[in-house]
Amino acid sequence: MNTKIRFSKSDLITAAGVAMRPLEIDDKGGLFERLGQPGITERLSHEELSNLLRRPDTSYVAGYFDRAVQDLRGRKPSDVINILADPIRRLVIWRKAVCDAFLSLEASEKINRTHEGYLRGSAQLAAEVERRVGEGMSAGKLPRPGADVVTRQLPGSRTAFGWMREYERAGYSVVALIPETHRCGNRSLRWSYHTEALMNQVIEIYADTQRPTKALAVAGTRRLFFRENERRLAAGAAQLVVPSASSIDRRLSLADPYYVYAKRHGTAAANARFTLYENGVDVQQPLERVEMDENRLDVISLLTLSGIWDHLPPERQERFESGRRWLYVAIDCATRCILSMRLAETPNAGDAVRALREIFIDKTPMARAAGCESTWHHHGGVQAIVTDQGTAFTSDDFQGTVLSLGITALLPPAGKPWLRAHIETFFRTFGHKLMPLLVGRTFFDMIQRGDYPSEKLACLCDADLITVLLTYVVDIYHNEGHGSLGGESPNQAWARLVAKHGTPPVPDGLTLRRAFGRPLQRTLRGDGVLFSGLSYNCEALREAFLHSPQRNVEIRADLRDIGWIAVKVGATWHPALANQGGFDGVSYDLMQEATRTLRIKNRREAELDAPKVRRGIERISDTTRQAFELQELTPFHTKDVDVERNQAALHYPVRSDAERLGNRAASTDPLVDGMQITPSTPMPPDIPKDEADQQVQGRVRRNRWRFDDDQ
Repeated sequence: MNTKIRFSKSDLITAAGVAMRPLEIDDKGGLFERLGQPGITERLSHEELSNLLRRPDTSYVAGYFDRAVQDLRGRKPSDVINILADPIRRLVIWRKAVCDAFLSLEASEKINRTHEGYLRGSAQLAAEVERRVGEGMSAGKLPRPGADVVTRQLPGSRTAFGWMREYERAGYSVVALIPETHRCGNRSLRWSYHTEALMNQVIEIYADTQRPTKALAVAGTRRLFFRENERRLAAGAAQLVVPSASSIDRRLSLADPYYVYAKRHGTAAANARFTLYENGVDVQQPLERVEMDENRLDVISLLTLSGIWDHLPPERQERFESGRRWLYVAIDCATRCILSMRLAETPNAGDAVRALREIFIDKTPMARAAGCESTWHHHGGVQAIVTDQGTAFTSDDFQGTVLSLGITALLPPAGKPWLRAHIETFFRTFGHKLMPLLVGRTFFDMIQRGDYPSEKLACLCDADLITVLLTYVVDIYHNEGHGSLGGESPNQAWARLVAKHGTPPVPDGLTLRRAFGRPLQRTLRGDGVLFSGLSYNCEALREAFLHSPQRNVEIRADLRDIGWIAVKVGATWHPALANQGGFDGVSYDLMQEATRTLRIKNRREAELDAPKVRRGIERISDTTRQAFELQELTPFHTKDVDVERNQAALHYPVRSDAERLGNRAASTDPLVDGMQITPSTPMPPDIPKDEADQQVQGRVRRNRWRFDDDQ
């Protein structure tokens, strides 16, 4: 049941900057008229009025338009007692007690408004006042013997009667009893206008790009007065009063801080210093806003991947290259979870795009490869990504990838890092919590670094460095209470918000391959196109092979999953599956490692069949797989030039003839099955059969040919 709110026609309600006064109040609500807009009315129910009064942009002043209240508003420093200074507030409360006590005694005819009557009842008045304010012997707790007792001397009859008149005239409002000492003092001009103008020159002298001290600015201003008085003396005019150094210094302290700092240090520095900080963008759902940035790590490391440092001789260690890596990080603003992290040699668009790609995958295998106990499962679709205006993020590659995924790209103005507060705060947390634990740190500046030998103590290779970073983020940062989350950890915030709102869907595989896949050109063959030793085909490729005069097609491959690729036929992209089954989810690195190992082991066999390669992939140890996972986050990941180099060196693809022919009946068309056609070799009549079998088995044919061979 809603409570009926009673208003007076002299009340004032201001909501969201709109001032209104009540016209009518009934059981259902009230009719309000806007001030300065006669005839513009609005009806609000009592429930709406109750909710309106609880809003932070609503103010209510009872009796605002009363004559007495308007008269007080121009004379009193405040209309709320609690915002006054504590001594003034206690004085006002005591004055009110004097007036209320006098009215009470006057009603019982124990005092009257004459000088003699006031003197006769002053003792009773003092006792009643002490009882009402709880001071002196009437306090709630009696003071200890010897303690000071606070008592106030009653005013004279003339002063007391003046308080009473003001109190009654204001409708018994305590505001009338606030002392008007704020109106005291001499407000006339202390110096002449010429003196004031010269005094203000201290601000311009101090606000100079040479950045003089305040003492120099004050001294320079006094010299202006001396020179002006010399000129006046020569002209026979009256001399100016020279203000003291302290007076000029006080005038300088009244200067606009922003203006002074901008003149001394520049506008950009002033904007950064006098930034108005807020809570930032209101984000409610996971992956609604993702901030991404690059930062140079405050630690010097060895620019190598493998842990071969301990096996190098001292002279090689001294010549080994060391330096500082860059780190790309993406953070979810709603949960403060880290969505992506990778090392880079220098800021570049390629690593920025790869860091963006990791937002859409479950990175738990990477965390497991680093020995983390917690999972790194935070991933999903992104609605908006916020970056600075670095060259890596404004490049065509990065912006094209973002637009291909349908993500809103936000580029705040340069020089305003607070517009990307979450990622900047994370890098600061990195510097304060993790960097002090690493050997070879460079500190925040040369003064803090001092004589610390960062280069000589560098011992972390890239694999060790990314392991340390992953361990801190996955096991420590994600599980620690976060101040901006109210003590909740990022993992807890992720679980809570995902359960409530869910995450945006990850783009489909074809979209991901078109956006992130490596753009490669391949020649159209009878079995499709060749990539990483596997042949890929689809209906569109088969039609193009038969009817299109264009023999080159563009492909996009995901090196994390070579089971299928995207091929562009005409203006349309199509998914092309590998003709050799069983390679779904297999990465490019694992495929290359397996084929390399098998070709070294079986040097006589130029070609490898798909089942043998799959068995080779299964035999690759977990240690090697984990090494590949960590390598993907370092500058030693597989690059486009590596893919092209391996493709150029691949003369014999992985065949699937035996597998395909074993799964279905052979066709009479040799182009469909890719059947090998080899001439029969007659056996010489003078060689025994057993010896001939051994010779045939030991002989390797080097010049076999196929219908689908474009080498």
